[in-house]
Amino acid sequence: MSHPPSGRLQAAAGNRPRLAAIAIALACLVPHAAPANAEDEATIRRAAELINDIRARLDACGEKGMLAVGGTAAAGGSASMAPSRIGARPQLRWNPLLAKAARAHSESMATEGYFDHVDSRGRTVGARAREAGYRYRVVGENLAAGHPSIEEAIRGWLLSDSHCRNLIDPRFTEFGIARVTSPNGDDRYGAYWTLVLGMPQGAQVASAR
Repeated sequence: MSHPPSGRLQAAAGNRPRLAAIAIALACLVPHAAPANAEDEATIRRAAELINDIRARLDACGEKGMLAVGGTAAAGGSASMAPSRIGARPQLRWNPLLAKAARAHSESMATEGYFDHVDSRGRTVGARAREAGYRYRVVGENLAAGHPSIEEAIRGWLLSDSHCRNLIDPRFTEFGIARVTSPNGDDRYGAYWTLVLGMPQGAQVASAR
């Protein structure tokens, strides 16, 4: 679970929850406003709450990462707190175009039976974001499969260094997320999650003070 797949993974290949993460920095076309899907609003709110709390409190990923709790650090590592690094991270805002890209990829994986950052048309997250109309400076993606809730998906991402780094990356300022259930009753994963993170073109990268 802690490493992204090296190749295309078929949904029928296993029954354990899977995770994958990728981040790329490119310049690419201005988000157009679009309303949130009403059925996704609870997931969007919960994802924003959880991820922004992580961004505000987690100083690093891996064994040395620690959570800021009441001005102290929670058990889980020996590293000292780094408030400047935490303070430099902006809170993520929901973006409808990133949500569109996330839903399109989750639907593709769920209906076509694969789990990968590269879709059936050979596109990665950068191409999918551009197709959705998102003009970005930086874009990244976390995937999960088999997790029944957003809490479980995020917990899995936190246990993987690459996924965790995407969650707390100070370059990201916006997100879109989608969960799609496979129409195939025999699908070993059942649910496919896509989290797309981005910084719009022209935005400034946060820096530690």
